[in-house]
Amino acid sequence: MSELYIDRGNTALKWQLVERGRLLNQGVFSNEITLREGFSTLKESRLANIYVSSVAAEAFCRDLQVWAKERLYPAPTFVESTRKACGVVNAYQDAAQLGVDRWLAMIAAHHKYTGMLCVVDTGTALTMDFLLESGQHLGGFIVPGAELMRKSLLSNTHKINIGDTLNSSQLGTNTSEAVTYGVEQMLVLFVREKVVDVGEKHQQPITTILTGGHATVLAEGLWQDVRLEKDLVLQGLQLVTKSYQ
Repeated sequence: MSELYIDRGNTALKWQLVERGRLLNQGVFSNEITLREGFSTLKESRLANIYVSSVAAEAFCRDLQVWAKERLYPAPTFVESTRKACGVVNAYQDAAQLGVDRWLAMIAAHHKYTGMLCVVDTGTALTMDFLLESGQHLGGFIVPGAELMRKSLLSNTHKINIGDTLNSSQLGTNTSEAVTYGVEQMLVLFVREKVVDVGEKHQQPITTILTGGHATVLAEGLWQDVRLEKDLVLQGLQLVTKSYQ
């Protein structure tokens, strides 16, 4: 039988249906959509397991449990950050306080790439985590993501309207461009500077792994050794839960 893997983020839910390492089906839907609607394309009648990475409130956990029970699926298993897993060592003194999405993304990156790594997940928030080649997590940063910064500016400033603009390193020639370009360049410069600082401190080159909904846009402004990964959290979720099966 197949396994259902779920990555529930701040704005959307991604899922993959996998059987013996083979991807059978996948999807993504907004958190504003009900589970019944969002999983409408999931036609699987039987599942061996449901594994979940979630940064949502407890209400989502209850809703998912009810949904699974209604469909006669097994009870979902909610993965949490731990002290060690898959060769990665958590830098947090209280390991469970590290966001599980960050934890799983690091595990997937460490499994896939060699050398010192910087894992950047850019969505509602932008998180950065640094890993030595040994798998030791050094720590990281959390800052507002591009959309959150734009919304914050709009909610506190009158007469600013943001239309559709392309990412650019040039100067904005209207208000919409000025806000969008300014936010994008702030994030690019922050990531670029921190990667350089940490690399110089440890005297090692760093490979930057980008994931999340804003990763492609961010990658356009970075000159470092960058790798784009679409579903890094789900990859990490599959690696961690292999020991559960």
